Amino acid sequence: MSNSMLALNSAEKTRNIVELQKVAGSSLDVNVTEAGDTTLGGKLAHFDEALEILASTQGVRYVTEDENARILKKIDWHIMPVIVVIYFLQLLDKQTLAFSSVFGLSIDTGLVGDQYSLLGSMVYVAQLVLQPFSAYFLVKIRLSIYVPIIVTCWGATLAIMASAKNFKGLLLARFFLGVFEASITPAVVLIVQMWYRRREQGYRMAAWCSSYGLVNVFGSLVMFGLGHIGSNVLYPYQVVFLLLGSVTFLVGLLSFILFPDNPVKSNFLSPEEKLVAVERLRANQQGVETKVFKIYQVLEMISDPKSWCWMILSILIAIPAAGMIIFGPLILRGFGFNRFNVMLVNIPFGVLQIIWVFAAVWASKRFNVKSIIILIGLIPSIVGTVLLLQTGRQPEDQPTLLVAFYLLSFTTAIGPVLYSWQASNVAGHTKKTTTVTFMTAGGLIGDIIGPLLFAPKDRPYYRGGLTAMLICTIVAVCFVFVVIVCLHHSNKRNERRRVAAGKEAKIQDYSMFTVREVQVARAKEIAEKGGVSNIQNIGTHAFDDLTDLQNDEFIYVY
Repeated sequence: MSNSMLALNSAEKTRNIVELQKVAGSSLDVNVTEAGDTTLGGKLAHFDEALEILASTQGVRYVTEDENARILKKIDWHIMPVIVVIYFLQLLDKQTLAFSSVFGLSIDTGLVGDQYSLLGSMVYVAQLVLQPFSAYFLVKIRLSIYVPIIVTCWGATLAIMASAKNFKGLLLARFFLGVFEASITPAVVLIVQMWYRRREQGYRMAAWCSSYGLVNVFGSLVMFGLGHIGSNVLYPYQVVFLLLGSVTFLVGLLSFILFPDNPVKSNFLSPEEKLVAVERLRANQQGVETKVFKIYQVLEMISDPKSWCWMILSILIAIPAAGMIIFGPLILRGFGFNRFNVMLVNIPFGVLQIIWVFAAVWASKRFNVKSIIILIGLIPSIVGTVLLLQTGRQPEDQPTLLVAFYLLSFTTAIGPVLYSWQASNVAGHTKKTTTVTFMTAGGLIGDIIGPLLFAPKDRPYYRGGLTAMLICTIVAVCFVFVVIVCLHHSNKRNERRRVAAGKEAKIQDYSMFTVREVQVARAKEIAEKGGVSNIQNIGTHAFDDLTDLQNDEFIYVY
């Protein structure tokens, strides 16, 4: 719906307006024309786009278990493949620098001193600079248009990067690579938020975060093969950039057809299926999407301590992760492996990353907790880093060094759980968008710092970088407890607000229930309260585009 008046005719639609007002609140303008038709005023644009679908229903429409399973399967088939492929290509394109370094990139392009480290950080510098613009564009522009454009542009940039033959050329290309990749992670997080219930988001986050492992497996095999190609025309790094850039460019063109919009605007759901897709999300208390950029939500995000918690945690976890992405293959080379064996021993690291990512998400869903899973994932990283610092670099030390290196793969499992934790604890479309870009900015700061803490002159031990990794991981453990305290305080504040508003202090978070569990809980409550269920009254403001601080029914998850 746009800001223009939407004419509604007949008593049927008048009834729908009344029902819509119950859902959206009294701030909607309702007028009657000379012809007797009823119209909605322009304030509707400031609400969630889900109200376009809900305007045709009476109150809350309950979703059956069969409907939920059918629609979820259809959503998965249309949403997940395209975002997994795009995110995989983004990570693979970034990792090409690290893979190429093993095959002589520094020598072929005449890199000296810290120039390689600067190339590793430049992508993230560009992404950090672009984050404010990214937050705005993600609200104002349809994701089904915006994301295909930037994917196509970054594919073209990577292919053109093959023509760079010195530090300046590579630095410029890496900068523009970062410019076009700046919105990818926030866009993927938003897609998961606007399509999936909070209970379902973890596995979907894991699907695209597992790309970290897939990149180490697939990328290592690609480099192992391409490294054997002898050419008098192109260096190995040029072959890699040209090949992967061309693939990404083609995927970008295909994504103009395949990349999804929100449930209301999707072209693969029928009107009835759109209604079910929207109603599935009611218990999230997060809405779907609105194209009005609300400054007050930006200001609330900045003043909300939780936003800073997510950002700082993101920095602390990104610093060691980024260091490993850029210098991981070189650290393996320092164990005494040749360049081809480095690619081979890097494959198990990628396999372990995939295993830990899905194991962490399974555990967080099984035990309905996220913070503890993050803490558990940080402990092996601490142990692995300590072992790398304390172990020598002789041939007999290789088994211990590999065990230590593989322990660092646990860090990857933290990513999807952390993003899912953040995504589950914020509401209001502009606030969601700016929070995830703020958190992404924190990650980018860590990505910039991480490679700079390692220096080629420190090979093979890289003590400075590994010590920094250890410090960041230990501080991250402490900071998880800070976040838990903040969320607990916020839940207690909402309980007091509900009591003051005449509601029950304790309400159930049905977004973490299966559809069957919700049905059982509703039947039980009706039986206990003589035919009355509070479930029907929960979530009536879920699509008002309220922030988590405005909505007293919002429940923060740990």
